[in-house]
Amino acid sequence: MTVLADAVETIAEAGPAGVLFWTGAGISRGAPSCLPTGWQLTERTFSALFRPFTLDTVLAYHELLGWRRGSICPAEPAGTRVPRLETVLGAGAQQSPDLVGEILADVRDARPNPAHRFLAAHLHAGGRQLTANFDLCVERAFLERHGRSPRPGQIHHFHNAFSDGSDPARLGATLARIERGFDDNDRAALVDRLRGPARRIVIVGYSGSDFFDVDVAVADLPPGALEGRTVHWVNHSSCAWHRPVPQRSTAVFGVEHGNPGGTLPALAGHLRRAGATVAFLCGPTTELLDGLAACWGCDPVPPPVLRPPRAVSVVVDDRRRLAGTFLFFRAVGLVPEVRRLLPEEPDVAAEELILARSDLMWEEGRYADLRRWWRRQPPSLRRTERIGATLWAQGRLLPAYAWLTWHRRRASNEAELRLIAETEARVIEHMRLVPDLRWLGRRLGRNAVRWLPAPRQQDGLHEFRRLADVSGSLRHSTAATPRPESEAAETQEWFLEAGNVHAALSYQHRRLRDNHRVETLVAELGGLYRAQRRRAEILGSTAASWRVLLLPRAGEVFTLREAVVGCAAVQFGGWHRVRLLGRLLLDRVRSRIRPREAGWAPPRS
Repeated sequence: MTVLADAVETIAEAGPAGVLFWTGAGISRGAPSCLPTGWQLTERTFSALFRPFTLDTVLAYHELLGWRRGSICPAEPAGTRVPRLETVLGAGAQQSPDLVGEILADVRDARPNPAHRFLAAHLHAGGRQLTANFDLCVERAFLERHGRSPRPGQIHHFHNAFSDGSDPARLGATLARIERGFDDNDRAALVDRLRGPARRIVIVGYSGSDFFDVDVAVADLPPGALEGRTVHWVNHSSCAWHRPVPQRSTAVFGVEHGNPGGTLPALAGHLRRAGATVAFLCGPTTELLDGLAACWGCDPVPPPVLRPPRAVSVVVDDRRRLAGTFLFFRAVGLVPEVRRLLPEEPDVAAEELILARSDLMWEEGRYADLRRWWRRQPPSLRRTERIGATLWAQGRLLPAYAWLTWHRRRASNEAELRLIAETEARVIEHMRLVPDLRWLGRRLGRNAVRWLPAPRQQDGLHEFRRLADVSGSLRHSTAATPRPESEAAETQEWFLEAGNVHAALSYQHRRLRDNHRVETLVAELGGLYRAQRRRAEILGSTAASWRVLLLPRAGEVFTLREAVVGCAAVQFGGWHRVRLLGRLLLDRVRSRIRPREAGWAPPRS
């Protein structure tokens, strides 16, 4: 029996009521729907809302950084990772919220195709469905055939859908909408269908890339919650039907090395941990649906007729394009591009411009200048936090702690508390790493574990992941246990999924620190540290490129001249420069008295 026939027979035996279909944009590509794929929507958004060549620019950075994507099917090569659609749309929506509806105009009134009619027949026979799609094509096909809509709850659009009078802002189409995860009702609806009576879950036309909401909801399922269920994940491919043997990529910035087994979506791992059996199939999706249609007595599902998506007219003037491009480069952390556009005075909120100027000075390592600049700004919570942050970055830890503690204790609401507390915790964490303040850091760290707010995803990506990261660091240091490298890796993955390569680079620095082993050869260590420097230089961050001097055994990798240049390039405090140069010199002394490693010599000054 062929792979396809075996899959069709296994799924069909459960009957329509015993099968839950989980669908994505892939089922809406065929005519007459002719809806765009996620990638086509991304290209459309760049073309409509941003300046020319913005997409080419960000793809070039991804290629330089080695940030690549894998594929489930081993026959499909890895390629440069494309920007996340929700991040791209979110940058445009931040400037012009009404543009989301205009970009998705063809989705609002799309017509059903044969795949939708099959799915409508599945609902009529008692089946249930989950879908990431914004269109109502399955419901329209059901109405055309049966003169009524499906029963309430039969089909759940977990990112919402267009309906009469619906607000496009409700759609899970922007990062601001999805980064906080599902609300209680949407989470319950998803879990209810997964844990329902259907023992077969068939995923078609879906990439499995809903990292912030679907993955989180499924990961929270208790072990055994999906015991006895089999997930048949169909990865659409033009090649002959086969069963891939995928593996989860472990590369830092995506799939940097060849992986003959393919790349497993994170969602598959979460489903397996919840007890489900996950079986992947590669082949033409409609052949599977047509086989099931024949078994269940439904109309045939012919191969899709693929036509270009309908042209959508979105009129955006040059002023709005500049603003949208500026906000997009800010969202993905491309410092050189933000620096290039800032003199053109993009028409964005005044607070956004203030933060952009602040961030640029921070990346230039001009911490003393930045503190003076913030002192001239009107009083605000952000001003208070940034002044403390510049003291911390300079290594002036006692003044930073005193400033932040004083303001935290006088915070009038939880938002103020959370913002200042996270930076204060960073200061205490730093104290534990320097010899002269380690004793104080230990005492303060034990107290910080008690007053530090709990991280919450509903607070947004940046606050949630930064607070989760520093909380974990203090928790492990208080317990005198090594911090697992996986904690920083998890935070890095969140920012990579959002497309913010700069934030991801910061947590790569933490991974290098957390994952350091004394037995690591200097040659290997040098490769890692210098690669980190190169990535920081690509992203235009002087501060990040010289922050590698703070990593363990950096003195064995970098020359004395490089250490002096780095200390001069960044506005560290005077005492912090003494600490840093002293530790680097100590590293060099230790490296010279240690037995020489094969093929290695100390760096030349």
